Amino acid sequence: MISGINSRSLEDRYIAKTYQKLEVNVAKAKGSLLWDQEGKKYIDLMSGYGVAILGHSNPAITDAIKAQLDSVIITHGSMYTPSRGEFLRKFMSVAPSRDGQVYMSNSGTEAVEAALKIAIRATGRKKIIAMERGYHGKTLGSLSLTHSEKYKKGIEGLIYPHVEFLPFGDADIIEGRKDLDEIAAIFVEPVQGEGGIFLPPDDYLKRIRQITSDHGIMLMTDEIQTGLGRTGKLWAFENWNIVPDIFTAGKGIGGGIPMGVTWARQEYMEKLPVGSQTSTMGGNPLACAAGTAVLNQLTDTMLDRVRKAGEKFRKELQAGIGDHRLVKDVRGIGLMLAIELRVRFVEILLRIIQNGAVPLYSGINIIRLLPPYVIEDSQISEAVSIIAGALENEKTQREASQ
Repeated sequence: MISGINSRSLEDRYIAKTYQKLEVNVAKAKGSLLWDQEGKKYIDLMSGYGVAILGHSNPAITDAIKAQLDSVIITHGSMYTPSRGEFLRKFMSVAPSRDGQVYMSNSGTEAVEAALKIAIRATGRKKIIAMERGYHGKTLGSLSLTHSEKYKKGIEGLIYPHVEFLPFGDADIIEGRKDLDEIAAIFVEPVQGEGGIFLPPDDYLKRIRQITSDHGIMLMTDEIQTGLGRTGKLWAFENWNIVPDIFTAGKGIGGGIPMGVTWARQEYMEKLPVGSQTSTMGGNPLACAAGTAVLNQLTDTMLDRVRKAGEKFRKELQAGIGDHRLVKDVRGIGLMLAIELRVRFVEILLRIIQNGAVPLYSGINIIRLLPPYVIEDSQISEAVSIIAGALENEKTQREASQ
């Protein structure tokens, strides 16, 4: 047993009931594995909702954080600091163009807030197009771009009102609009993550890029979940050979330290005047040191690993559960995978966890997988076996109750 206080009872007593809790009390994590306080091992198919992209306790990241702790932990954005400069040097080397600037924050949702302000200020327009099933965060600006109404219940009057949601993947409905010259920006995830791992049609993003270019509309791609190699490319938009006007990064970019980045073409970023968008902790030295360590490891070799591991995972899922009567679809790209069920996921998800793997979920019938990039082949096979066993157990239970 791993020693420690009874965190479960303390969290249940004192934390606001805004999370759907899973019965796992994580006391240790390494690579793609978690251990609870009793020492039980789990394969991590969640990676902190896509944060631990390079695995838990990654040596390069922890070493960078420890070294930074010994020099300077916090420097406000109104001052200069070497770790921020080093991060910017590395980040701009992998950005789609050096003709750009970044705003640095503490999370993906803050990065989206900045992107929304940039789009409105730079174009002088108010209308925004976002996507059905899309998710961009839960702070008020980003929430206005998030499709699900359940998150907005009771605070509708606080939400930015000029957002229209259109079907993801349908470029015709955008191309045929009469008000294109009044639209400030189109906000889109290259692959819808929280919505259930939905990929666009092959020509969709290229067509949107052309429409936005023709009508002075800013194209913003949300790379908070899809970016940093998750799809097998450093940025997901590279899979469709486009370059957006703005994109956001978050989740894994800080290696576990809170961090968000908004990149925009310089001509647009300059529309944010001094004082209009700041953050006390944004771009702090500790996060920057961790971020540089993350970017240094996202080499061609690592991206190739993501593509191969993702292909293996999809093939083994297709072979193991693809024709199961409770499974409607297995889909994904890179290490961003979904199992769409014909039934509600709850009992199956709980069985998967009970048997030693921790996935995510979407909606009411989708099991979602965002494992660390360092997941081993044997762990992929074991995870598929656990998922298949949970599905078979659920099928047996359903047949017995009929």
